[in-house]
Amino acid sequence: MTKGPRVRRALIATLAATVCGAAVSVAEAQRPDFTGVYETYRAPQGQGQGRGAPRAALPLTEEGKRRVEEYGVLAGPTRLNGATFCADYGTPSMMSLPGGYPLEFIQKGDQLTIIYEVNNETRRIYFGDRQVAPEKRLPSRAGYSAGHWEGNVLVVKTTDLLDGQDQGSPFSDQATIDERFSFEDANGTKVLAYQATITDPIYYTEPVKIERRYQAYDGFIIPYGCQDELWYELLDLRRDQMKAGKPVEARMSDVYKVREARE
Repeated sequence: MTKGPRVRRALIATLAATVCGAAVSVAEAQRPDFTGVYETYRAPQGQGQGRGAPRAALPLTEEGKRRVEEYGVLAGPTRLNGATFCADYGTPSMMSLPGGYPLEFIQKGDQLTIIYEVNNETRRIYFGDRQVAPEKRLPSRAGYSAGHWEGNVLVVKTTDLLDGQDQGSPFSDQATIDERFSFEDANGTKVLAYQATITDPIYYTEPVKIERRYQAYDGFIIPYGCQDELWYELLDLRRDQMKAGKPVEARMSDVYKVREARE
């Protein structure tokens, strides 16, 4: 075989690879950048988005009904919630509540970081090849979120969740949450559309859907950490003991006792 055909084949292969690479680069360049600070989208005439379906309307299994009733007893008449004790809201609650407190999206390469102003609660969504190995993932209230692109839509699957009995739409630790992020136009305003579908064989007879829209927020995330408050209150208690000549031994449980006494 002469060198001519070989050279032509090499050139064709190189050209094809270049075109393919260019197509991928163009596709990546067209993907939306969600970076920014957002608050709940406010439709004209003050039309709200609501809080989703009430628990009574959820497609609960018998076990789901039992757990919802049990949590009602645990929460009591004061409607005790984890946020009172500085627990993270978790997924998808932190995505459903940016009314009084905004969300910040920071997107780069193979990761989307979402920060909720309340307690600086943070989610990290990994897409592409950069993923934590399944055996190294630790269950949390935010879960583990892996994403991929379907055109201009970021599709995310969240697993490795802790029990979400206190969530607006409760779920067990066997639940998975499928989310979709995309930009769309609403009455001439560019909004970030969010959809979440909770699938849980323990709580639900069918998937439960949540939809939200966010609009750009002209402001900044303000530092907010209730753990900081608890820490400084503990130091104040110990400082009072020191000044009184008593043993410096106050504990965090003493901080809670003081708080309860003020209520």
